[in-house]
Amino acid sequence: MLRLLLLLLAAILFYIFYVILKKAFEEVGFNGWEASLIVFGSIFLGAINIPLFSYNGWIVAINIGGALLPVAISLYLMIRNKVFVSVIFGIILVSYITYNLTGVSNEGIVCPFPFWLLPPIAASMYSVMVAIRNKRKAASIAYSSGTMGALIGADFLHLKELLSMPPHGMAVIGGASILDMVFLTGIIAVMVDAFLYES
Repeated sequence: MLRLLLLLLAAILFYIFYVILKKAFEEVGFNGWEASLIVFGSIFLGAINIPLFSYNGWIVAINIGGALLPVAISLYLMIRNKVFVSVIFGIILVSYITYNLTGVSNEGIVCPFPFWLLPPIAASMYSVMVAIRNKRKAASIAYSSGTMGALIGADFLHLKELLSMPPHGMAVIGGASILDMVFLTGIIAVMVDAFLYES
């Protein structure tokens, strides 16, 4: 009975998480079917890491669901909505904030709660300021700035520090899949945008 209740609770939590992710991708302009495909694609592809190179005993890899897919979506939104210039400045802002909030430890690149909420909030506030009259463009700017800014500020700018530590095997960019900071920053930024526009 207890096992059944735990399975039911897990299913409910997964459904809530799925609805939140789906809603976020719909906010940036994907239809329901496309949003569902992205969510489930991110989950299943999150199990796949692509090795990039070896250095100082480390194998550096990138996760498809947690990094490559969010980057591809960001680039698509930037091109489709013609927000490339706005996103570049957003990326610089979020990268700076993320870099200063994150650090390297034995667990990898980490950012303590609640500070990891600041990059997506910054991405959202920036997007609302530069596209205040266009909700769709603002959501695209928030997602792309948050995703790319977290990727650069957390993973790329700290990579040299991480690789200088004693090797622990594999350093995976976006390795936590849909729970990775790269993935979640874009999602949270879009949801904050939606909240601000509906307030």
